[in-house]
Amino acid sequence: MNENKYPFVNNSHDPRFLALRSLQTHQGRFRTGLYVIEGIRHLARAVEHNAAIESVFVDPSVLSNLFGRKLAQRLRKRGIPGIRLSHELYRELTLATEPQGIGAILRQKWFCLDDIRVERNSLWLAVESMESPGNLGTMIRTAEAAGASGIFILSPDCDPHDPATVRATMGSLFSQKLVKCLQDEFIAWARSNRVTTVASSPAGLMEYKALRYRFPAVLVIGSEKSGLSDQLLETVDFVVRIHMHGECDSINAAVASGVLLFEMASQRVIESL
Repeated sequence: MNENKYPFVNNSHDPRFLALRSLQTHQGRFRTGLYVIEGIRHLARAVEHNAAIESVFVDPSVLSNLFGRKLAQRLRKRGIPGIRLSHELYRELTLATEPQGIGAILRQKWFCLDDIRVERNSLWLAVESMESPGNLGTMIRTAEAAGASGIFILSPDCDPHDPATVRATMGSLFSQKLVKCLQDEFIAWARSNRVTTVASSPAGLMEYKALRYRFPAVLVIGSEKSGLSDQLLETVDFVVRIHMHGECDSINAAVASGVLLFEMASQRVIESL
């Protein structure tokens, strides 16, 4: 295997391994602008979308999938540097129950508000805060499935490049435009581009299916524990609620975003007919 030609690393104090470990922390990702992906599906999607791959790391002892081995060879032929990790060190990096033996370091890609062009019928997602990385990853995956054009990240503690978030996206991270901005910048952008802002709250005055959504539109979701901040609730155009049965008074933020995104997407389809 060509990947066997990569330098071998089996010492946990090796700077190359420590660099990988540092990217498992928010501080390391913020300082370097890099992040880690792991698994054949994620790396294949990264290649498909021309993501900025800085280097790869492999564990040949478990990289048995033929497509994965060809992917590693393809990246090596492109001149992308890499290392071989011992099985023990690779296990320290992966969240997978059954590691696939290949991963990569990528450069984060953020879009500026000024670079965002709003199409007439577009749908967007904005996330103010999210305690669970897995929930954020699920929301990114759902946004792609619903046909969203991109995602606004409205707080520093909301990290789409967290390893658990990346894993939960199942590769959808690479298809979405990610925009990092402050709340007031986001609201100013939406108003100047005539984008309808819709928030979800149990206290919303209108049931979500009763609203006739106007496009372009953006769904704004808050944290699992406290919901949206008062600042956003007071400035969005509409606040809708999802009717619930029984004694349940709220649902998972990722589930709520999925329900609302697909309702908005269905109305967008009807409107375009």
